Amino acid sequence: MINLSELNPQQQKIATTTEGPLLVLAGAGSGKTRSVIYRTAYLIEEKKVNPYNILVVTFTNKAARELIDRLENTFNISSRFLWIGTFHSICTRILRYEQEYLPFSANFSIYDDDDQKSVFKKIYKNLDINPQKFPLGRVRNIISRQKNSLITPELFFEFNDRNYFSEVVEEIYREYQTYLKKNNALDFDDLLMYTAFLLHDNPEVRKKYEQKFRYIMIDEYQDTNYAQFKIINLIAEKHQNLCVVGDDDQAIYSWRGANIRNILNFRRDYKNVTIIKLEQNYRSPQTILDVANSLIKSNKERHPKKLWTNIKSDKKPKLTIVENEHKEADFVVEELIKLQRQNVSLNDCVVLYRTNAQSRVFESAFLQNDIQYQIVGGVNFYQRKEIKDIIAYLRVIGNPNDNESLLRIINFPARGIGKTTINHLLNFSTEQDITLFEAIKDSGKISEIKPIARKKLENLYLKFLKWTALSASLPVSELIKTIIKELELISIYENSDDPKDIARVENINEFITSAEEFSENYEENFGEKPLLTDYLQSISLQTDLDNLDENEEAVKLMTMHNAKGLEFDYVFIVGLEDGLLPHSRSIDNERALEEERRLFYVAITRTGKMLNLSYARYRRTFESNNRTVPSRFLFEIDESLLDKEDSSFYYQSLAPRKQKKMRNDIILESQKYFKVGQKIAHDKFGKGVILNVEGSGKNAKLTISFAGGKLKKIIGNFVKII
Repeated sequence: MINLSELNPQQQKIATTTEGPLLVLAGAGSGKTRSVIYRTAYLIEEKKVNPYNILVVTFTNKAARELIDRLENTFNISSRFLWIGTFHSICTRILRYEQEYLPFSANFSIYDDDDQKSVFKKIYKNLDINPQKFPLGRVRNIISRQKNSLITPELFFEFNDRNYFSEVVEEIYREYQTYLKKNNALDFDDLLMYTAFLLHDNPEVRKKYEQKFRYIMIDEYQDTNYAQFKIINLIAEKHQNLCVVGDDDQAIYSWRGANIRNILNFRRDYKNVTIIKLEQNYRSPQTILDVANSLIKSNKERHPKKLWTNIKSDKKPKLTIVENEHKEADFVVEELIKLQRQNVSLNDCVVLYRTNAQSRVFESAFLQNDIQYQIVGGVNFYQRKEIKDIIAYLRVIGNPNDNESLLRIINFPARGIGKTTINHLLNFSTEQDITLFEAIKDSGKISEIKPIARKKLENLYLKFLKWTALSASLPVSELIKTIIKELELISIYENSDDPKDIARVENINEFITSAEEFSENYEENFGEKPLLTDYLQSISLQTDLDNLDENEEAVKLMTMHNAKGLEFDYVFIVGLEDGLLPHSRSIDNERALEEERRLFYVAITRTGKMLNLSYARYRRTFESNNRTVPSRFLFEIDESLLDKEDSSFYYQSLAPRKQKKMRNDIILESQKYFKVGQKIAHDKFGKGVILNVEGSGKNAKLTISFAGGKLKKIIGNFVKII
């Protein structure tokens, strides 16, 4: 017997509404998982539905395991015959069962990201495609979106304009699918695409799964893409007993292909839909929820809902304004120390930021103050690939005997030094008992290496000689800039549409800033300029200290995206400035702006007890400190809901209407002619992108990133918008 009295009235309704389409709008912390578990148990125990006829799709494997464990432990229901899992795991099972209808056998391999990259590189080589003109990340992203939209290579030009770029992408896509078939392999997008086609093109298969899955539940429905929508739509068409659970206010993954329209249009896709809202929150006090509600009501694309709770608290979320990003890190450190004195565990604390690059100053501050930390959903700043690549160059410059670092970057960026050549070098270095660097120097003595490859090795060797000479006199930050410029790293990543590559540009820029700060601090402390070896030692110490035991008490550092689905008693949301949140890429797009607002909403609703918001009046970009503009989202929150004691100099002298007017004036003044992210052209330096705007009108001072990674400060009169 299912004890429904353990649920609130709305949760009870979800558990017992088993027939027909059901849309559950589950606000943050409203007990949606509990509702899904009780609904599953109710179907089995009360409605006597065979577990074999129930399909439950979760967003993560962790969520699936939690659901199974709670069914077994709470209701003693075996999961043996239940189909519970992620879309990809469910689709894999279906494809293996139905392999006779498919162009591959049941023992197919599933290629992960690294496998895919390797295949793409082979295709690029076979088709003689220049990765500079067709960035691999961008092409992979395009192909992934085609698959998630159920567009095959054969249908490519029915949905895409025909031009030189798209024709090459279509050719790569076609070759990629051919390669996968030859290898009896699928990637993650294929799992969805082939399942959708299987169900659509084979009525007998579709009928089988229509009859099998009489009751379907989908979690995190706001994060589904078109292929996932189509799979469920095909299976649920007959019985219509489909329960989707989600929150359009927490839709933050459009960059992965998720389509918020799936949840917003559910009533159009199905007839006689029952809608139940879960608005009672069991996580946060009302003071936190009031802030979240005040913020999210500005979004237009949403189902109206308002979170409430019985949890009381007289502590308002605190808004703190600091001088710069280092003062912001110091503020968080001070607050954490206070919490520790109150016997609060660091495991209950989290620092949330918009971009991974923001973690560096907090990592440094925590290390200096012996505060243990863990980066969740990411890696230590100096362990990120793009940073490790640059560090590898620095290590070879500082220590030519470092074979491992040289092997890492001998063909990065791609310079035509292949595995065969590398193997010849390694064999020669072993035979002659010399380092790999010395083998490169003597590559002319290796007869197996072809002249073209030998020339490229010679060029690489000369580059290292040049950089080594520069390292004796050039500041570390200038040496790093020189290497980045000559390798064209910024250009490579900026020409990619892959969100990871966009983030890598931000991390590289942050790396330059960190080197500048290290040099300044070193000179201040020691009265002399640091050597390259001093900087490398500093990095090594920070990297080594990051290897923490998972069970060790530590404050968590993570992006707002990675915080989805998590909760913490004490939350610090930092960097609340226009350009960071909302991100500069989203400011001019209303839909993207709404997603940034949802991202802030998600961050706020992670809070169990205390919320701290902060922003810096100045933030360093390369060589200069730039005045920031407070996040426009802060001005959408009713100011009476925030504790502004520490920021009275900013707020209390202004009437509410004046605050909004001042904010608008700041934005209009600084961006009347120019704005961050705008593309411009300069007679001498060519095309570029504006990174920062100081001042107003045509005389504003612009920080611009030009092709090849050149950074220049130029008065607006000397550029034109393109």
